[in-house]
Order: sequence, then structure tokens, then C-alpha cells
Amino acid sequence: MAERILLVDDEVDFLDVVGEFLEDEGYEMTTAENGRQALAILERQTFDLLLSDINMPGMKGFELLREAAARYPAMRRALITAYDVRDYLYMAKNYDIGNIITKTTPFNFDEIRVLLRTILTGDIFGLGHYIKGTIHTKTIRQAGEIEDAVTTIAESMEEDEHKRKFRQALGEIVVNAFFYGARDERGDQKDKWEFGAELSPREAVIVSWGSDAEKTGASVTDQKGRLTKKEVLYWLERNTTKGSDGLSLGLLDEHGKGLYIARETIDRFIVNVEKGKRTEAVMINYKRGLYDGHRPLWIHEI
Repeated sequence: MAERILLVDDEVDFLDVVGEFLEDEGYEMTTAENGRQALAILERQTFDLLLSDINMPGMKGFELLREAAARYPAMRRALITAYDVRDYLYMAKNYDIGNIITKTTPFNFDEIRVLLRTILTGDIFGLGHYIKGTIHTKTIRQAGEIEDAVTTIAESMEEDEHKRKFRQALGEIVVNAFFYGARDERGDQKDKWEFGAELSPREAVIVSWGSDAEKTGASVTDQKGRLTKKEVLYWLERNTTKGSDGLSLGLLDEHGKGLYIARETIDRFIVNVEKGKRTEAVMINYKRGLYDGHRPLWIHEI
């Protein structure tokens, strides 16, 4: 049986184009032009996923998803917008929304195909969802192996500017996965970290990378699953919000900067969490000029 999606947007042309695409993908589609209309439809029909625009007349997307979650808790939810997601991180944290798709020019149909499939199936792990080429994998069990792994992956990229930013973000994420994820170290006690300690095979950090015709990507997985969606949203919002002195609230924090740096410098930064079992951070950079638009927010938790 086809999964049912309710797509809500006040732009009729967008409803037509994306609705037709998703129908071609095998979904059973229903559309609504505003939040009130969507709630009326939800009273009569059941859906697997509610996908709503944020800025609509009357009821906004965040309010619609909160109301829908209260009434239909089993239904999955996501938002879509043409605007900068950084402006909505406070709302995302407060409304517990982990997925905000962004409208690119041209519209990235392949991206929405992948995102909706992972949301609906719960099959969220693996760089292969995003990269169609060969995937390489390396296991890290000692801190001394981190630099070599990051260098190997960065050097596989073609563009120098992308390479520099990718390397910085990847380095932050691998360090986080090793010390915070696998070893559960504290950021305010770095003088006590055991840099020579070796992880067991079941604790090792797994790094994968690859590329295809459109993009280059890497994933970093720890096998502990200590991170939560709530924590990711907290750190992203904290590092984006300015205090009365004009500086980021997270400027002096011992933790959380790696997530913020990766999201701000990488085209697509995805966090997948299976609580208590594993955490995966996926970084994707598109080749220049392919898509114009803001970075989405992708945090999956199962």
C-alpha cells in the first residue's frame, strides 16, 4: 500500500509540481493551501507524513505541525521553506522539529526523494543514501589515526575551497565522535583525556567517504548513540543566537561548536541517531553552481 503524504503550501504552483513528482514516486498525495484546510483534511483521512511550508497566511507551519502532533502522534512531520533555516532554529528547538527542507533553484528533487524515504522508512543510516558512487570506509581506534583519515578524505575532493572547509568540519566531527561519542570525555577536562587509549572494535569510530557526479560526501559514526536530537537542536540554536554583547551564546562553550561549524560550512549536514546504539553525522558538498538555496536542517532520531 502506498504511503500517504499531505503536502501543505500556499503556493499552488509548488503544490502542483512537487505533488505530481511525489505521485510519480509512488506516494498517495493530498494537498492543502493553508493550515486550517490541512487540519480539516486530517480529520477525515489518515496520513503517514505531513509536509508543510513554514510561512503561510494564518496558521504557520510550526503551529500546524504542533497541532497535528498532538492529535495524530504517529504521523511523521517535516517542514519546507525558501528562507534561511538559521532564522528558525529557536522555533525548531521549541517545537521539536528535526527536519526542515529548503527549496533550491532548481528544485532538488533527488534530495527530497531521499529525505522523505528515510523519514518514512526509518532507514536513516549509511552514506550510500546520498552518494551513488563507490563508498570507502576506514575504522578509527586511536586518536593518532584521526589526522590521517581526515587528510585522506579531504584530498579526495576536487575543489580547493570546498576541500579546506570540508576538512575543518570533518576534523571537528571525527574528534567529537571519538572523544565525546565513543569515550564519553568531558570538554572541560581535556587535560585528563587519555590520547593514547585504544577503542575496542565495538567502540571504534567508522568513517566513510565517496563521490558521484554531483557531490562529495563523508559520514562519521560512533557506536554509542549518546547524542540526541534535542541536544543537536540546543547546540545549533545556542551557537546561532547572539547575546546582548553581539557575540554567540556558545562562543565560550566547551562543547557544541563542532556541530555548528559543520552545519555552517557544509552544504548538507545530516545527523542520524539511534539512541543508545549509534550516532552518524553525514556531510555532503555539491559541486559549485548546481543548486542555489539555503542549507536544510536534517536530524533523524529513531
